[in-house]
Amino acid sequence: MKKIIFSLFFLFFLATTFIAVSDQKIKDTLYLFLTYSVCDKPIHFHVDSVDSRFNLSKDIFLNDVSDAAKIWSNIYGKNLFVYDEQGILSVNLIYDERQSLNTQVSTLENTVKSENLQIKPKLGEYQKLSEDFKQKAADLNKEIADWNSKGGAPSDQYQILVNRQKDLKSQANSLNAMARSLNSSTDVYNDQVSKLNTTINDFNSAIQARPEEGIFKGPENRIEIYFNISNQELIHTIAHELGHSLGLDHNNNPSSIMYFKTNQKLIPSKDDIAALTNVCKRHQFFELIYNYLKRLRFKYNLS
Repeated sequence: MKKIIFSLFFLFFLATTFIAVSDQKIKDTLYLFLTYSVCDKPIHFHVDSVDSRFNLSKDIFLNDVSDAAKIWSNIYGKNLFVYDEQGILSVNLIYDERQSLNTQVSTLENTVKSENLQIKPKLGEYQKLSEDFKQKAADLNKEIADWNSKGGAPSDQYQILVNRQKDLKSQANSLNAMARSLNSSTDVYNDQVSKLNTTINDFNSAIQARPEEGIFKGPENRIEIYFNISNQELIHTIAHELGHSLGLDHNNNPSSIMYFKTNQKLIPSKDDIAALTNVCKRHQFFELIYNYLKRLRFKYNLS
């Protein structure tokens, strides 16, 4: 208790000095000494686990975390995060059901796109050949009808008509074979689309509870990142969760790093800056001592 009383007198002395002194530099120094901010000391972090299925090395992930941390440090003008292998905050890249489903979605999307690219030209060719076949068949039938109206074609002309019929029959067989192949390809394509839709539904169900691509677990001082879709989006997600570790909440600005839905923004919005400024604002030590004494009073039931 004597230490607290001494501290109060000492702070009172400094406060009096602060009022009396005229030199601005000395005032600034005293102000920093008489006040405190939660951002005075940087958060020490370390990279804990990086799942190998992301195909991302721990060193590269650490660089991404450092890049994300610099976003907030550059706003504040000093380091808010420091890498420390024994740091209290752990950052992790976790491969779970969400990333697995996301990988399946990407793979199936590529397969569907590839199948579609293969089917489209074949369908175009089939339609062109079908139209050509229909025109030739119509021309032949008209010519046969004309000869029949004249009592029949001469033998040489008759043979030409027969040969044309044979050619058309051969073309019809080729078109039927192509149609069967296209039906088979279309069935495969439709099956892939069905699988894609099913996987997307599973994916949407999996992320329904957590629309973000990561999470900050405050009581554990732990950040978990679940997706690595692109480097820019990964750094954004890390920066978003680091923002939570500083005490920043979500905001409703879609251009913000702290927007409640995932995006790829790496430049803080005015709302991000305002939130960090508010979190890092300085408080008088008298407030700290007052709160401390208040806690002591309740703890020891002092009147």
